[in-house]
Amino acid sequence: MSAPVLELRDVHAAYGRIEVLHGVDLVVPERSVMALLGPNGAGKTTTLKVASGQMQAKSGCVHVAGRHVNGATADELARAGVCAIPEGRGIFPNLTVDENLRMATYSKVPLQQVEERTFDQFPRLKERRNQLAGTMSGGEQQMLAIARALATDPALLMLDELSLGLAPIIVGEL
Repeated sequence: MSAPVLELRDVHAAYGRIEVLHGVDLVVPERSVMALLGPNGAGKTTTLKVASGQMQAKSGCVHVAGRHVNGATADELARAGVCAIPEGRGIFPNLTVDENLRMATYSKVPLQQVEERTFDQFPRLKERRNQLAGTMSGGEQQMLAIARALATDPALLMLDELSLGLAPIIVGEL
């Protein structure tokens, strides 16, 4: 049996002296979909930040694909296949859809492959390819963020607040 793609063991994290994660245990098996649910302030975003290297755990263990990665930076984890889409979509609003997709090629994925995969999964983005990303609807912006992330073929994709501000029909589509 293969190691989980992500495992947190007794993870504690803090903002300054205020501890916000108190012994989080989480296992995400390969090829699974998991949701973190809870009220505002429960630590969902902080958990994703620790898992993606955007924030260091105060204590506990973080494993990606069976490797201990405490102390790894966000860019090191990204190169290892961890992809996080932050709340607020994480697109470049002043760039067109095409220009946003071109950003995925910096991970050594050919532009043609990025475009084929994107437009197969999200045909609406093909219609908007020359449009500034910041002028699209929230659902279209979320599609763009997800498409750009999927273009890198991540081992682990984490989305913070996937449905924030989106109509239920768009959430279902995503």
